[in-house]
Amino acid sequence: MNIERLLDKALAYDRVDELEVLAMHTRDELTRFTDCQIHQNVASDEVRLYLRAWVEGKAGVAETNDATDDGVSRALQVAEKLARSQTKPAGYTPPGPQAAPDVPSWDQETWDASPDLRAELVTQVVKGAQEAGFNSSGSLSTGGGELWVANTRGVRAHTKSTRALFVNVVNGKQGGSGYAEFSSISLSDFHPHEVAQHALDKALHSEKRQALEPGEYTVVLEEPAVATVLGMLSFMGFSARALLERRSFMEGRIGEKLASDLVTVYDDPLNTSGLPRPFDFEGVPTKRVYFFRRGVAEGVVHDTRTATASGTESTGHALPPPYSAYSPMPGNVVMDGGTASPEELVAGVERGLLVTRFHYARPVEPREGVMTMMTRDGTFLIEEGKLRGAVDDLRVTESGLRALSEVDAVGQEQKLITGGEGFGGFLVPQVRVRKFKFTGRTQR
Repeated sequence: MNIERLLDKALAYDRVDELEVLAMHTRDELTRFTDCQIHQNVASDEVRLYLRAWVEGKAGVAETNDATDDGVSRALQVAEKLARSQTKPAGYTPPGPQAAPDVPSWDQETWDASPDLRAELVTQVVKGAQEAGFNSSGSLSTGGGELWVANTRGVRAHTKSTRALFVNVVNGKQGGSGYAEFSSISLSDFHPHEVAQHALDKALHSEKRQALEPGEYTVVLEEPAVATVLGMLSFMGFSARALLERRSFMEGRIGEKLASDLVTVYDDPLNTSGLPRPFDFEGVPTKRVYFFRRGVAEGVVHDTRTATASGTESTGHALPPPYSAYSPMPGNVVMDGGTASPEELVAGVERGLLVTRFHYARPVEPREGVMTMMTRDGTFLIEEGKLRGAVDDLRVTESGLRALSEVDAVGQEQKLITGGEGFGGFLVPQVRVRKFKFTGRTQR
């Protein structure tokens, strides 16, 4: 299949004023397991095209997975029809060409990974849980894709990337559970025993749990929990769209001290320890954007639409058309590490909790960064700087902004998390938060 030829054919369509073409070839292969046994192998391989046409300032988008001349022709006609039927101008036009940096994001071995290789790795993963009589479940996926963006103003961009993702939940005999995950552009970075042992240890140590009254506690948040907090803040307030719609906690507060001095958070699309991408889904080169620098609110991400409305430049954070309601959005969020080891983070807690991760996170009051969620797969009591056993899971209703303002220690090491209730990846350390509010208990 010659994608470049299809792009040329689409851009030759002369019945519209402007045209933008996005082509995505994605391949995902997944091995799923439960009760320490593989029960499913699935794979998808598809090409999808999005064509955005402008007519008299109005825009329409058509989508097709028919990557033939006839399929493209039909989609062009639909995009034109939709553009002509709009009642309001789009408010922006396609960007012009800009040189994008070359960033390594492709690993051939990960792209070529076979079901047999994934099965071999899963066998190593479940061994410890199997010996303990526990249920290990999860999935290991490999794949990646290619992205092409072209428009009638001269944009012509192409990149390809790979990704390996592993998630593991271990359930014990008496209700204990543990969680671990791994993400990278390279499967060779995956160390099955190390990741699986983390989940198994959580399950082993949470078999016996005690009830704990809701309230305000000092917490140590492990990386998946930090990623969820930052993911929710990204969704609620790190986008220029949220700022323009006056629903972001950043509105009117750029330049203010909103977080601890220890908190520096930014989107860094070129960081190869995360999920790098040289340009966005409009072909605009991606730029680093700081949200908090040493606690001070600094900026938000833009696509071409929000940049035009704001009188500034796009930062290269446009999402593809199916997610236009959320665009722009960060895709490779980084929180700078600190100086503390995991042991030092716990040692600094007189009485509090260690939280492995949150789930079912939802926004409550976006203008204040308030979210609700529940702890899961390993919540432990800390007393006098030592772990004292597991507790029943708790519900959280808390402002992510307040949590960041209460950070008093940050871990040295960063880990890539992709299950952070947001788009893309989160390269984050563990953190200690002086005050964190739990508002209820969850049912076993």
